[in-house]
Amino acid sequence: MPQLKLAAELVGHEGRVWQVSWDATGTRLATCSGDKSARIWAPISPEHFYSGETISTEDMQVDSDNDDRKTSPSWQCIEIIDNAHKRTVRSIAFEPTQSKALATASFDGTTAIWDTADSSTHECIATLEGHENEAKSVAWSPSGQLLATCGRDKSVWIWESNGEGDFDCISVLMEHTQDVKMVLWHPKEDLLASFSYDNTIRVWKEDDDDWFSAATISGHTSTVWAGDFSANGKYLASVSDDRTVRVWAQRAANEEGSANAGFYYRPDLSYECMAMVPDSVHTRAIYSVSWSEPSSESDCGRLATGCGDNTVRVFKVTEGTNGLDVALECAQEHAHGLSDINCVKWNPKHKGWLATCGDDGVVRIWYMEP
Repeated sequence: MPQLKLAAELVGHEGRVWQVSWDATGTRLATCSGDKSARIWAPISPEHFYSGETISTEDMQVDSDNDDRKTSPSWQCIEIIDNAHKRTVRSIAFEPTQSKALATASFDGTTAIWDTADSSTHECIATLEGHENEAKSVAWSPSGQLLATCGRDKSVWIWESNGEGDFDCISVLMEHTQDVKMVLWHPKEDLLASFSYDNTIRVWKEDDDDWFSAATISGHTSTVWAGDFSANGKYLASVSDDRTVRVWAQRAANEEGSANAGFYYRPDLSYECMAMVPDSVHTRAIYSVSWSEPSSESDCGRLATGCGDNTVRVFKVTEGTNGLDVALECAQEHAHGLSDINCVKWNPKHKGWLATCGDDGVVRIWYMEP
């Protein structure tokens, strides 16, 4: 059975690390934390590191009792954005087209835009305000023209970039009935998914500058924490407090809709659950999921999950005659010691490389053979 091999540890944050985000080239990693800061990391020699030569022949072990941990010699912190916000920085994302700009969302209710246009370090060029309280997630559209944020105030905001750090709010979406945990753009289309404490996923679509709820995906029985699209956008994976992983595929719209779908609900899309990892596999809430690029035409890539049971799991996803198969390949227990795992993220360019972060304040880089 394939195994995750620990390749590097990134140490520096003074609080729990909430999210990791690779840039488009897969050579820099941005992280954010409860210490109100954001950091950017990179391997000292990317070609050497991603060749796998730095991985020890003896498995590197997670030492949760070591208070003197240091960043692995193969990596370095190349920038620290201290006091990026007044409270916890909950989410971070590189702009996808040039990876010069960063967006950070904070429990202080604001989203900040950082750019390196005139310097080698990131400077705040815009602060987006509007959420009544904690902002939970920020995500760029594939074109980099749109930015989505969500928050504890049950809302999803869509912002449009006009260049030079100027952003206009073009839509405020209020169909969720509870805290919205995450927003995620479709990789190929102008579709936005949001994941909520109300146990549902919403898919939002634009029609003549008007954004509306085109689908409500129901099935989870508790908070839906996160999701990720497959590389081709055909499937959507979601993870929940109900300890299940569900994989959805778009189907013909259900014109009848739902009685509780909301005033701005227009049934334009429909999703069907194609596969489910049962609640017997994960023993606590699943907080994060990441879908890798496929390694060949015969598979759909891998799903990695980060869980409250301190374990990172990797599943192989394949299409067969009987539908979609999601099979457990690897379970890395105590991936962050005794701490919850808050985020997992596959490298977009270097196959098999996975970044994780947790409540222990450490970021870890893992390798799994394709």
